[in-house]
Amino acid sequence: MRRWESMGLEGSQVFPAALQPGAVVGRWRVLGTLGVGGYGAVYRVEPLDAPGRSFALKLSLHPDPARALREMALLLDRAWHPNVVRVHATGRWPDPVEGLPYFVMDCVEGMALHTWAETVNPTFRQVAMVGGSVAMTLGVLHARGVLHRDLKPEHLLIRTRGQVPVLIDFGAGDQTGATTLTTTTLPPGTLHLRSPEAIRFQQRHWRQPELRYPYSEADDLYALGVCLYRAVTGHYPFPPGQEPELLSVAITERLPPSPRGINPQVPETLSRAILRLLEKEPEQRPRTGDAAHSELMRGLLSGEAAEFEAHLFDEIPGTPNQIRRPVWPDQPYLTPAPRPAPAVVVPRRFPTWVWVAVAVCLGLLLAGPGTWEVLFRGWTRHTTPEVLETVSAPVGHKLASAPDRPHSVPVAALATAASVVAPKKEEPSPVTTKPSVPPSPKIGRTLKTAAIASCMAGMACASAPLVDRPTPPAEDCPEDVRAVMKKLKISGRQWSGVFDPSTSDAGFVTVREGRAAVYTQGGEGRVQWGSMLTGTIYVGSKRVYGRFTQLRQKKTGETFPVCIELWFLDDSTRGVPRSEGGDENTAIVPNLMSVRSVWRYDE
Repeated sequence: MRRWESMGLEGSQVFPAALQPGAVVGRWRVLGTLGVGGYGAVYRVEPLDAPGRSFALKLSLHPDPARALREMALLLDRAWHPNVVRVHATGRWPDPVEGLPYFVMDCVEGMALHTWAETVNPTFRQVAMVGGSVAMTLGVLHARGVLHRDLKPEHLLIRTRGQVPVLIDFGAGDQTGATTLTTTTLPPGTLHLRSPEAIRFQQRHWRQPELRYPYSEADDLYALGVCLYRAVTGHYPFPPGQEPELLSVAITERLPPSPRGINPQVPETLSRAILRLLEKEPEQRPRTGDAAHSELMRGLLSGEAAEFEAHLFDEIPGTPNQIRRPVWPDQPYLTPAPRPAPAVVVPRRFPTWVWVAVAVCLGLLLAGPGTWEVLFRGWTRHTTPEVLETVSAPVGHKLASAPDRPHSVPVAALATAASVVAPKKEEPSPVTTKPSVPPSPKIGRTLKTAAIASCMAGMACASAPLVDRPTPPAEDCPEDVRAVMKKLKISGRQWSGVFDPSTSDAGFVTVREGRAAVYTQGGEGRVQWGSMLTGTIYVGSKRVYGRFTQLRQKKTGETFPVCIELWFLDDSTRGVPRSEGGDENTAIVPNLMSVRSVWRYDE
């Protein structure tokens, strides 16, 4: 933790994230701590010249003050609004020039949205009014080019007086035309509040860390839908306790249960308005905050108005102010999200020489028997007539479709791993006796088949071959992670693992590039059998590589940071050789492989 020599207490050391009551920051006296995060600490303070009046002081903890300065600029310039926390003073501490930036704002007396919903147990009318007010506020901010980018129930405070919502914490906020401060693909945020399109962007471009997701108004409105869903049901639409990979699949691929299906007291129009905010595609959501406000208010002006007077939750008899939270269903995601209409594919333009080759091939196919016979004599002068006829392309590319693998499971999409369909047993091939003298092949059929094979091979060459994309650069395992692996007694250890534990160890699976998981086979060190390793799969043209950074114990559910790579059992080398099939993003590999803890991820 960064520390400073206090200017008020000579010779003492002060930690900005742990200021004690009585400490002085500028002309403000600390009364207590309101919260501490990764970028800043918030304290309740009072002015030295007017004790008794409470304010909130946010002190930056980050060595680079750019984000804190951006937040101050947003709140002072473009984000001013009756439903946005106000800034009253700014400065630097402890040095007025080089110290940490801070700003003083209203100390909002109230509770976070989800806490307010379960403590006050308001009516649905009050919740709709709060949601509509936030939507209108977002509409105003968006019109000014301001995006919150980290909207969640904790950042929506409901004032005790008047039940008015106040947006706080614009630390991740952004504005049109500003230089980006984001150093990762996605801006700072919480996974279960991210929009489907944000997660899809990260899944598509995780190999390009220099790219930045173009956060939009639709992302803020989606987050508002998550907040309102949590308020009226007592649950998030996609529970944050899930594994990140499963959570990502649910957000992008599955429809959440209707709020009315969880809490039957939710008015139908309010339930539909919340689900509209949670649509998978941004164009299916309300386009603006004003449009979202209209949908949230619609029920208040319809025949359902009486239903909005009911309170959110039932109270437990005999226990005042204790509510009964609705039960979350055992199988909440039975309905898959509808797929958008496929995009129109523009035909690929092939070079002129390809069309010439096609014309030549067609000419040969349409040529008369005499032409075929002349060609046959020229091509087969030194061939052996006993060789059986086969159809295959050059360089080992089989033209016949390869048989299906016994198992196919996209490892990155863990939610569907349990639904692998068992293969049909292959029928035994009938035993035939090879004739002593094979019949002479028909000239026309043989040559036409060869011509077709040549044409198809030429077309295959015209398409793009598999590209052996480089794996990420070599990287040292952090010291703290090494210490964890030593405690787990897996330093330098190598043991077995499987991609799909429900499939035979001797079988094959299809893995997809991106986030993935493997399961340990054996109890090496303190790692339990069947524990899950999560990380990233890299698909190359010849091998599949993997780097895993988290271990989750099978029995206890404890998670630990690790540095583990994918290895092959037979030759003890990095990565797993891929079998025939797949493409640039998918590969068919043995289900059984090996994993090894490493001190350094090699290239």
